[in-house]
Amino acid sequence: MRTSGEPVRARRGLSLSITITVPEETTTRFVVAADRAPADVATALRQGLPGPLGAATLQRLGTPALIVAAHRAEVSPWDLRSVASTDPEDAERARRSDWHVGVTSVLQAADLPLGPHITRTAAEVLAESLGGVPVDIDLSQAVHPLPEPRQERFVLADDWTGAVLPPYRNAGRCTADEDEIDGCSCVGITTRGLRRFGLPELEITGVACPHDLAALNVLRTTAQRLLPLGRHRGEHVLHSELVLTSADFSAFWGSREQVWDDGPVPVRLVQTGPRRLSIQAPEDFPGSLNEWLWDELPPVLHHYLSCEPDNADPD
Repeated sequence: MRTSGEPVRARRGLSLSITITVPEETTTRFVVAADRAPADVATALRQGLPGPLGAATLQRLGTPALIVAAHRAEVSPWDLRSVASTDPEDAERARRSDWHVGVTSVLQAADLPLGPHITRTAAEVLAESLGGVPVDIDLSQAVHPLPEPRQERFVLADDWTGAVLPPYRNAGRCTADEDEIDGCSCVGITTRGLRRFGLPELEITGVACPHDLAALNVLRTTAQRLLPLGRHRGEHVLHSELVLTSADFSAFWGSREQVWDDGPVPVRLVQTGPRRLSIQAPEDFPGSLNEWLWDELPPVLHHYLSCEPDNADPD
């Protein structure tokens, strides 16, 4: 494993490129599962969202940027039977609710990522007013509202992406030695939810169990690095080798903390589908993916679970 302060070796990989096409419009979808429909959406939003964020939300209400529609569960266009949650009671309430209140936004690329943030905030406020459960349709997961006061700035770590990370080792299904760098290839991680920011989903596969957190942190950092592209519609031709920095990783968490002191980390992006990119070791790295994860990443990425966001707005 690379030690802090050790420089990243020079890369002279092939001059390959990838193309990311950002659509003109994206759709963000949330549903409030409740036992009743809202009587007055505007009043509920006004009371639950005072201040600039509330004003911005009300200004969008009734436009394509914020559409609220209530449906009886039996005729709802949304199927909540497979909704997941860290709270089993919330998942059960979502599945058994009488009403589904859709909170949907159709957004121009220039409105990202603020537009989805406003849409989810509106769903959270309506859920509070109805005693319901807000559900992120793109992730098929119940939303856990952020602590008050609600932040007006967007942070990607606030449950905007989901990732599949099978716990094979914890379940006793992986028998590889934990000290073996390349002892298995059990873990494959794929994002969900980046498409609402106009971006392709990301994946990293063939990861050995001991490196699962490091791989997840690489995935998070790559998503943050690509996020600004979502504001600019059209084709973006990028070098296939993307350079990740400590600032990218901190920004994912809404922090300006310097997480690692050594140099940036290059990763290689490979298009594996029309809306999917695979993260791989750089072209000229002589070893395997797992050797790259162990040898080339800053050690902090192997144990960094979360980071507290900055309270103050960035300068």
